[in-house]
Amino acid sequence: MKSKRKHDLQTNELADWIGRVILRLKPHGRILGWGALVVLLAVFVFFVLPKIGGGYGAEAVSAAVFNRAQRSFEAEPLREFLRTYSDSPQVPTARLMLADRVLRESASGVAAGEGADRQAKREKQLAEARDLYAKVAESDGVGRPMARVGLALVLLEEGRLDEGWAALEEVRKEWPQSVAAVKAKAHLEALAGYEPIAFSEEPLEKPEKPKEPGEGGGAAKPGEPKAPETGPPASAAGPPAARSRKADEADGPAEPKPGRTPEPKAEK
Repeated sequence: MKSKRKHDLQTNELADWIGRVILRLKPHGRILGWGALVVLLAVFVFFVLPKIGGGYGAEAVSAAVFNRAQRSFEAEPLREFLRTYSDSPQVPTARLMLADRVLRESASGVAAGEGADRQAKREKQLAEARDLYAKVAESDGVGRPMARVGLALVLLEEGRLDEGWAALEEVRKEWPQSVAAVKAKAHLEALAGYEPIAFSEEPLEKPEKPKEPGEGGGAAKPGEPKAPETGPPASAAGPPAARSRKADEADGPAEPKPGRTPEPKAEK
């Protein structure tokens, strides 16, 4: 009986204490509610989400960086992506795109310096493109045919036309229905009409003979009509100037020509 009484008294004391605490916290209920919500959100983000999503967060970030890099027209953003996200699923595509841009820069002559420095820069660009294409060509991904076409184009840029032609033919035979085969066919057709020009020290056009002083337009070539002469010839004489009647009377009668008798003038 005493133990039951004691238990009831303890229960009443605990209930009274809880009631007093609630009364004290009631004015600050809104602040405490927001605090509890923040604590629950932090626990979810830092402990629950990583276990549920696994590596989804890292893949989303790498995909966003790759999208920005491929929208750029320069090669450096793709290089930075490959250095930072070497395990990303977009790595093969990034390698192909970077190799295409580097090869395009080499073919268009985008290289700093002159002479030996320019040639060294071009060789470095071709080596980088060849390495990127080779890494994709060694894999079993969907980009392998396009990488093989890229390797053939590197051979063509190096002047190894026969090897480049053979590499393009291999792509057409191995993947005849692919986009890479269409690209290879276009390059083969362009190569079919290519004819190297032999070097010659002779000028393309013979220099004209300088005209001697005093020469005008030059003599007319055979078969060409002569240019019309301007002005009357030196032997042509114009009509005699008309004289007035008074001037003739002042000079007197004209002398008769031999063999003819002048006719007498009629008197008025």
